[in-house]
Amino acid sequence: MPRLKNIAVMLAIAIGAFYAGGLAEFQWGGYAPDWAKALLFYTPPKSNVDYRALDEVFTTIQQHYVKPNADAVKLTEGAAAGMVGALGDQFSRYLTAQEYQSNLSFLNGQFAGIGASVEQKGDQILIAGVLPTTPAEKAGLKAGDVITAVDGQSTKGWTADDAVKHIRGKANTQVQVQVSRNGQTLTFNLTRQEINVPSVATHIFDSRVLYIRIFDFGSRTATEFDQALKNNLKGSVNLILLDLRDNPGGYVDAANDVISEFVSQGTSTILVERAGKQDVRKVTGNGRAYGNSLVVLVNENSASASEITAGAIKDHNRGKLVGVKTFGKGSVQQDFRLRDNSDLHLTIAEWLTPNRHSIEKTGITPDKIVTLPSAADEYSVEQAPNSFAKDLQLTAALAMLEA
Repeated sequence: MPRLKNIAVMLAIAIGAFYAGGLAEFQWGGYAPDWAKALLFYTPPKSNVDYRALDEVFTTIQQHYVKPNADAVKLTEGAAAGMVGALGDQFSRYLTAQEYQSNLSFLNGQFAGIGASVEQKGDQILIAGVLPTTPAEKAGLKAGDVITAVDGQSTKGWTADDAVKHIRGKANTQVQVQVSRNGQTLTFNLTRQEINVPSVATHIFDSRVLYIRIFDFGSRTATEFDQALKNNLKGSVNLILLDLRDNPGGYVDAANDVISEFVSQGTSTILVERAGKQDVRKVTGNGRAYGNSLVVLVNENSASASEITAGAIKDHNRGKLVGVKTFGKGSVQQDFRLRDNSDLHLTIAEWLTPNRHSIEKTGITPDKIVTLPSAADEYSVEQAPNSFAKDLQLTAALAMLEA
């Protein structure tokens, strides 16, 4: 009986020590005294992050920075952003709760902004397109305008994402955009409004060709694309021109659904995850356009899910690509929500085309190379009917389809 009592006491001590060890790790982390670590069975977290150094930086700022009462939330966000930035991966980033919601709204087709898309060319940020009836169009912004400042802040060194972050905001608030056009500096004062962007838009050319433009691969893309095929592929309309130009990408599943409309069986893409684990994505087998002739338009701003789609169509010999070499984004990101509703947008895989080609930093080369002298020459389906005479890429694609 005494032996059983001793065992029970030892178990109680062990359980208590284990619990206390967990408490010490939570309270002290790696800074607990050595005697406490030994006594409480402390096990250090599997990490090389020097939390003491971070804490020392925060403490020093709080004690000595010239302006007292530094915003601890902003300091924490800055530290998180800096940690992700140190990965050296341009597609991984830390997003505040507000930035995450803004990105989510964009993929759902709704956000507050001015109604203009932007692109980065070299060290310049350009207006890539302007939606009709939006503040941008009403104010007179045009495709090809070079954005030089937003709210008085120079865009030097900005990425396209930086420009978007500064231009978007709450509805009914003001934003000032300064542009350079043909050597002339113009300033526009605009009021942001809720922008509803369709994921898919269509037009019929020559009573034969269904032109479908996908603006992004968002939550509505698969449904809208399928409906566009259902509504328009009838009678004499049996040729398809898919426009992926200036499409920045989006969800892998949305790309898979679009590929599945044209490819009846096989692989759509291969995700190569951590430690080389492979996730082979297959088409659904439920497409509407397996037998229709297809040409795909791409350009230097076709990225990510756009390239997954174009790459699969090319590898399956399902259609021809026309335009210029694509962006070259061969990685996949996933959002990890954090406890304060902020978000870690982290690269979790690289992807390959069905024939196992990586397009990272190399892009996809079209079957027919056709350059466009100016972004302003690109056909705008949102403003149809309008002339596409200057859109040499679209003209070449139509000629290829109708040959």
